[in-house]
Amino acid sequence: MMNEKKPQLVIIDTVSGFFKDMEAEAIQHYSTDADVQVITDPGYEDAFFSMEQEIDVLMIDQASYGDGSRFAGHPIRRIFLLVPEVAMAGKYPDNVTVMVSFVPKEEIFHKVDAVLWQKETEEPGDEAEDEKPAEKQTRVVGVYSPIGGCGKSLVCVALARKLKKLDQKVLLIGCDDSQSISVYLPGNHYASPDLAEKLIHPDDDTYWTILQNIKTDVVSYLLPFEKSLSSMGIGMQEMDTLITTLVEKRDFDFIVLDLGGYVDKEIAEKLNSLHALVLLTEANVLANRKMQKLLKNGELLPKCQCMIVANEYNADDIRVPRDKVFGTISPYTTWEKALEDPVFYRLALALEE
Repeated sequence: MMNEKKPQLVIIDTVSGFFKDMEAEAIQHYSTDADVQVITDPGYEDAFFSMEQEIDVLMIDQASYGDGSRFAGHPIRRIFLLVPEVAMAGKYPDNVTVMVSFVPKEEIFHKVDAVLWQKETEEPGDEAEDEKPAEKQTRVVGVYSPIGGCGKSLVCVALARKLKKLDQKVLLIGCDDSQSISVYLPGNHYASPDLAEKLIHPDDDTYWTILQNIKTDVVSYLLPFEKSLSSMGIGMQEMDTLITTLVEKRDFDFIVLDLGGYVDKEIAEKLNSLHALVLLTEANVLANRKMQKLLKNGELLPKCQCMIVANEYNADDIRVPRDKVFGTISPYTTWEKALEDPVFYRLALALEE
């Protein structure tokens, strides 16, 4: 009986050195159950691809990949392309997954594992002819914290921008009473009073009124009201009408909500339709106490995927354990620089899966 052929993993890193720190670990991790080929010499790379190569996973840096034309004649199941920064202007073949070089190697290995050890249970064309692909759903992500002034609105804007760079259609909505996200939006444009009326008394024109109050800059956003939501007669019920209407129409891939700092049991129940919640904390004693109190009252949190992010801007002697949070935001001198923190790209990738 012939031995089953091992899956083939090829790592090409002839220019950038992105894989240098993980090459030894990759060989140790995969060599028992896969054929691993590491190529760091351009001459050997040319010789290797002078003959047809059947590859399950190709890991390659952007400089070595070039325009990808020399790989077109080879049956490659999946290409993981590491780039130095988030930039999705180019279009890539369906078998190419773009990742940023600063993504932790554990995440890269996780994605490679999913391809190498995936069981192929069906041959192409086995699907029923009348079977249609699942329709794309609008996913709603909330950003919340019991701590005031910890950067919730900034996280919303940064996350929306990273999702946009992953070719996702994103809408930002400020749900806190003062709609504090408006400080990050361009100009001084406000939602029309008609929108408040349509949310309080929904009718057939509600959807179109919502669309008229959506603007696009770097990402799309719902215009904030000039006055507070409560003074306009808008509460959680009206915001629920707004979000439900947009989810049903599926105009956006993601809706990112700035939930502010107040959530009670009624609000939490309304938020159970969230796809995910980003729970923001700070690396200091007071924030830790508030967060511990919140986590002991689980009924105040929606029942969905929850990712805790720690902002280190107001850090004191306390340090949030890295194994307890999804990631941390480093201190920055300006909010514009904070928008580029790698943690937001990692969040976007996790939400996109």
